[in-house]
Amino acid sequence: MKTILLFLALTMSAFAAPPKNATKHMIPYPVLCTPTMTEMIGALTRDYAVHISMTFEETTEDGIVVVHNPDTRTAAVLRISGGRTCLVFSGLNLQMFTRPEGMAAPEVEVQQEFKEI
Repeated sequence: MKTILLFLALTMSAFAAPPKNATKHMIPYPVLCTPTMTEMIGALTRDYAVHISMTFEETTEDGIVVVHNPDTRTAAVLRISGGRTCLVFSGLNLQMFTRPEGMAAPEVEVQQEFKEI
C-alpha cells in the first residue's frame, strides 16, 4: 500500500495543477468520424489540401492530429480514439505563433518517455 501511495505522489507531482479558478465541464458537440485515420486524412488532403502539422498522444492508444493549409489559412483538429478518427474542430483564418524571445521556461518539468519509430 505504501508503494502505491508513493508512486501516486511521485506521479502526481510531475504535472502542474490547474489554474485556481478552473472548473471541469462536459461539453457535447457533434463530430464527424471515419473508421480509419487514412480515410479522414485522405479526404482532408484531397478536398482542402491540408497536411499534418502536429501530433501528440493522450495515451498510447489515443491521440490528437492537427492539420492545416497555410495557403488557405484553414485548420482542423482530429482525435484518434477507439479505432476511429473524428474531425473535432475546423476553422478559418489560421494564425501561427512562436514562443516569445526571453519568455521564462515552464516551472514544471513533465516526465516523458519517447518511443523509437
